[in-house]
Amino acid sequence: MQIRRFEAGNMQEALKQVKAALGPEALILSTRSIKDPRRPRRSLLEIVAAVDQEALPETRRPAGHAGLRARGPGRGLPGPSWDNGRVQETLLASGLAPGWVNPLLRVLQAKKTLGPGVPAERVQDQLFQEFSAGVALARPGAQGKRALALVGPTGVGKTTTIAKLAAHFSLRQGRKVTLITVDNYRIGAVEQLRIYGRLLGLPLRVATQPEELPPLVEGLGDDEVALIDTMGSSPGNRPMLQELQDFLSVSPVIGSHLVLSATTKESDLDRIIERFGCLPLEGYVCTKLDETEALLPLFNHLVPQGRPLSYLTCGQRVPEDLEPATKTRIAQLIIDQIQWN
Repeated sequence: MQIRRFEAGNMQEALKQVKAALGPEALILSTRSIKDPRRPRRSLLEIVAAVDQEALPETRRPAGHAGLRARGPGRGLPGPSWDNGRVQETLLASGLAPGWVNPLLRVLQAKKTLGPGVPAERVQDQLFQEFSAGVALARPGAQGKRALALVGPTGVGKTTTIAKLAAHFSLRQGRKVTLITVDNYRIGAVEQLRIYGRLLGLPLRVATQPEELPPLVEGLGDDEVALIDTMGSSPGNRPMLQELQDFLSVSPVIGSHLVLSATTKESDLDRIIERFGCLPLEGYVCTKLDETEALLPLFNHLVPQGRPLSYLTCGQRVPEDLEPATKTRIAQLIIDQIQWN
């Protein structure tokens, strides 16, 4: 196997270098942003790629490497097709992570969905099936006693999502809902949730200490839902994360869901997911899907790792702009992000 490192100003330029040096069968092993040594304020994209030497054309093979002779010009050469290299370049240029793309390519090859004469529609259909199959789902709205806590950094839309969920469960499903807040930090947090409760005709309970929470959630009715609003925490604020853990670990009835905004930078998503991983998470809520055209950074951190998705939000309307996550909906959002031109 031949492994090479490439540097370029953007993904498209880097992929052209990889294709020119290693051919369309090359696999991308990793990508990262590095500083340009000649211009410190500018960053470069570094790609590490590899290819089996048997897959290299003779003109790219090391001297002395035995292999088949090159075909004569124009004889037996396939026309434009969705081969391994073209699909890989398309997916990477659209923003899918290399660690997600490479297994997908192996599946497409195994199912003979790549090669001369394969139409783009067949590739897209197969990718849709693979994306759909790979989506894990949480079921926070299942019937029975439920206590759903939303956690996450400040500004990702936790309280607004609580209001949407409250309307979803009470108005759409006709279930009894109780609002609970443990946010004793943000000015006006309790009053904001109280207003939502008043508008929806729902009671609000406040827990200032972890030991006050179990009676509120364990005394729920058989099909009652409690929605718990929590304080927003910086992923670097370990004492506050510990306080959240103290609150959310007091009862097995509580299921915590990490709220992630689609507008968050990919490098920050790494840190947020890692730090909030100390909490007993059972799912992930994706918010603000309408505020960015780049959704793949978010899905790069959720779908390939099998992190279960629970809800999607895309606007401020209550409850219209909330929907339970489904495999087909997530797969379609991903497919729509891929630039097939």
